[in-house]
Amino acid sequence: MLLKKVAYLSASMLLASAAMGATAQAQTTLTLINEYPATSITATADLNFAEQVEELSEGSLLIETLQEGDNPFKGVDQVDAITNGEAQMGTLFGGILGARDSLFLLSSLPFAARDFAEARAIYTCAKPALEERAQQLNARLLYVTPWPPSGIWSVESLESAADLEQLKIRTYDETSKSVFERLGAESVHLPYSDLSEKLAAGEVNAVLTSGDGGAGRNLWDHLPHFTAVSYSIPLSYTIINLDAWNSLDGNQQAILLQAAEQVSEASWSGVEQRIDANYARMRDNGMTLNTDPSTSVMDALRQGGSDETDVWLEENQLSETEAACLS
Repeated sequence: MLLKKVAYLSASMLLASAAMGATAQAQTTLTLINEYPATSITATADLNFAEQVEELSEGSLLIETLQEGDNPFKGVDQVDAITNGEAQMGTLFGGILGARDSLFLLSSLPFAARDFAEARAIYTCAKPALEERAQQLNARLLYVTPWPPSGIWSVESLESAADLEQLKIRTYDETSKSVFERLGAESVHLPYSDLSEKLAAGEVNAVLTSGDGGAGRNLWDHLPHFTAVSYSIPLSYTIINLDAWNSLDGNQQAILLQAAEQVSEASWSGVEQRIDANYARMRDNGMTLNTDPSTSVMDALRQGGSDETDVWLEENQLSETEAACLS
């Protein structure tokens, strides 16, 4: 009897071990890179995405998030890393992805969207074209994360258009770079990872970014003023390498799409709440916020933005369907 029990237990242990081995072999891990810190809206969305995927797959599909310093790729190199398969997935700011295909800059054109409803409408309209462009980059678009409106962090307060001419400002895409150069500013386009060193050296005295992006980088250490000009409501795009996507089975793909839908909806519905939270953090850290910029500043920015948008539209020759997304 004892021998039978021992044999039964041994067989049970072997079966359990085999089952565990099969589970371990079936587990798939995908790497998701993001150059922003975990407190930023996009990195928070990525962490949420990873949690959703793990839960929906019951642990058989995992997302490893590499954020800020853990992400070995910087700037536009992130696009190449994903399209070449060095990283399977990435959450890329529109200005970064737009360096490889300018249609991804559509959402960050100056003053294209007055509020989040308009920003979402532009994205929804352009989504089929963006999905097609992503495929041309050997990638698949999974979800987008909207940023709070972009403002200007600066060493000095901005009271008039003349103050804009004194800026050495870090911008986030070629369009914003050209807009500020039109206004007489010195515009610097560089990866976020290089920003702290430039600020410390005094080579940059302003940054175009949201309260969210700036707060995540503690920009108040160098830039005590924020002017809420609502220049644009840009997006970050989360994409997956097309070969990595095709290597997944149908169930795994369905899990990624379901998690992506849930995360995207949560991001759009929660982004407005982050604005007040960001402003509170900024004030707590001694910043001066100008939420009602002068007419002089706004008129200059809108004119420069309009002129540069016209140039952008001429250079990119959008289809009628794509161009209609801005109307």
